Order: sequence, then C-alpha cells, then structure tokens
Amino acid sequence: MFLNKNNLHHAYLLEGEKDLILQDLLFFLEKELNFQVSSNPDLYLRDFVTFGIDDGKIIKDFQSKKSITGDKQIIIIQTNFITNEAQNSLLKMFEEPTENVYIFLIIQSSENLLATLKSRLQIIKFENNNLNYGDIVENFLKSNLSQRFDLVKEFLPKTTKDKADKVGAIQFLNNLERVLYEVYKNDSKIKFSDYDIESIFSEINKCRSYLNDRSPSVKMILEHISQIVPEN
Repeated sequence: MFLNKNNLHHAYLLEGEKDLILQDLLFFLEKELNFQVSSNPDLYLRDFVTFGIDDGKIIKDFQSKKSITGDKQIIIIQTNFITNEAQNSLLKMFEEPTENVYIFLIIQSSENLLATLKSRLQIIKFENNNLNYGDIVENFLKSNLSQRFDLVKEFLPKTTKDKADKVGAIQFLNNLERVLYEVYKNDSKIKFSDYDIESIFSEINKCRSYLNDRSPSVKMILEHISQIVPEN
C-alpha cells in the first residue's frame, strides 16, 4: 500500500486515476486502520466536478466537529478542478490541521494547483496510462455514433467467459473528461448538442460511479456516453 499506517501525514495529495486511487485508499482505511467506510459519520467522501469556495466551507465545518465513532475523522475529496479562491481558503486548514483529522485530496492532475497549497500536502503521484487511452479518446471524438459503439467494444467481454474491463472503462472516461475540459477551457461558451459541457461532465461523473457498482452494464454506460458527446 502507498501509505504507512504508523506514520500518517495529516494531509495528502494523491495524483492520478481518481477511481483507482479511491479503491486502494478505502481498502487501506478498512484493513489497515480499522476505519469503517460504509455509513460512517466520521467519513466525508465526495466527488466534485469543480471544488469551489462554498465546498471548502463545508469541509472546514466537518473537520471542526468532534469524532462520533472513534478517534479519527477522514476527509476524502475527489475532484477534477479546484478554484483558486477555494485553494486559498483551504491554506490555513492544511497549515494548522485539527488533531486526528486526515485529509486526502484525489485529483487527476495537480498542474493547476497553487504552489502554496501543494507545499502543505504530502504528494504521492501514480502513473497514468494515458497514451493508449488518449489515442482511443481522440478516435472516439472524431467518430460517428456507429463507429463509437465499435470503439467502446474494446472494454466489453470478447467471449461469454470474459468480463467487461471496468478499470479500462474508468480510465477511458477519465481521459475523455480531461480532453473535453481542454476544449471547454479554450471556449467556455461552447455548447454540445442538447448538453452543455457542465452537463456532460456531470454525466461522465455519474457513469464513472455506476462503473464502481458490483455488476454495472459497461455496454449501456459507454453507449450512453457515446450518444451525449458530440463529434469533434
């Protein structure tokens, strides 16, 4: 595991494939720290498309309260982007942490984070397998609907004995989200068919969470994404 239970830092920045890191982190909390992750009021876990200053206020309020079930409180923030205002508002909390509160910030890339914020976090980077998935995303965006359905078959069972590649599908969605954000960043007024960009981000986020269910329909999820994202 990437963490040492006997020497935990109060705040971590975990950079890489968000959903894969989260799975590993939750396993660590349960197995190594004996911290229940299901229905635990001392766990704050949320996935944000964009983390804003109001979200930071909620985090501050949570960590200021006493633990209910034990001696630890865990805050896990998954996000794609954090506004500069929110980053600045979190500086003091990371600089003067509350005792027995542990914060995990999981983000695809820390490139846009302020140096002052990163300096207060213990950073752990995970290798992202972006090259092949980047090629798939590029072809996906240029393809028509029928071609997209063929492309996403890469993540579907090849035979009746095979299982769908949920991890690969999650990585595909992560990379698709990253590329779409680059498009959006260059033109924030762009509209995509019946969905604006924020709605598409929201749909990708929901579909990614569905992929973490026990038996998701990977085919239905990826075909849904294929229909809502316009051709580039």
